[in-house]
Amino acid sequence: MNRLSLLALGAALAASPAAAQMTGATLDFGHSFFTEDADVAKTSLGGSAEMSIGTNFGVQGDLGYSRLHGIKDDATSVAVHGLLYVTPETALGAFYGIEELAGDGVNFYGFEVGQKSDFFDVEAYVGRADDSGLTGSMMGLEGRVSLASGFGVGAKVNHLDVEGLDTTRIGLTGDYTLPNGLALTAELGTVNADDLGLDGSEPYIGLGARFDFGRGTMFSRRTLTAVAPGL
Repeated sequence: MNRLSLLALGAALAASPAAAQMTGATLDFGHSFFTEDADVAKTSLGGSAEMSIGTNFGVQGDLGYSRLHGIKDDATSVAVHGLLYVTPETALGAFYGIEELAGDGVNFYGFEVGQKSDFFDVEAYVGRADDSGLTGSMMGLEGRVSLASGFGVGAKVNHLDVEGLDTTRIGLTGDYTLPNGLALTAELGTVNADDLGLDGSEPYIGLGARFDFGRGTMFSRRTLTAVAPGL
């Protein structure tokens, strides 16, 4: 799949509004940084939207932008997911995306599974990055449990292993949803990446906000830079 494939998919959906129905969308903003050097930070803005096609299939699209303060550069990403609904709350998926950083683009693709309910969310993915001789693997697992009075807690693990870069991110998350639906988010974790010049595991902090339309989307945004709080 390439850029033309993404455009063709969008055109097909636009041409058949009766078959496609919006089920949810998410907007998110975040800023994360290493505790020992706050200048090594990342500021991100993105969104996702999900549509069902009939009762068994769906599609999700992601757009993302990140400012990587440590290297003073920008990253942009676009991804599309194809979904097979096993139940109304559970889906199997395949994704394909393109991320551009410093003028270079990297393709990534893979498979995922997720479950989303009023009480808990969980998802896992495994994939590959492949472009102009740059190959490697990506994988992740994350979950969240809803608590009383608008609070939620969760955890996530992301791993990226491409040529010259082997990085693992582990984080604990928390959020509080205001009466207007805006969720304030926080994350505390560590990143292990000797290839980034880090001394073993380095702690980081993430702060942000998220707004879900409807039930939100089944899957989180897929990006390669999700593994690094700051560069």
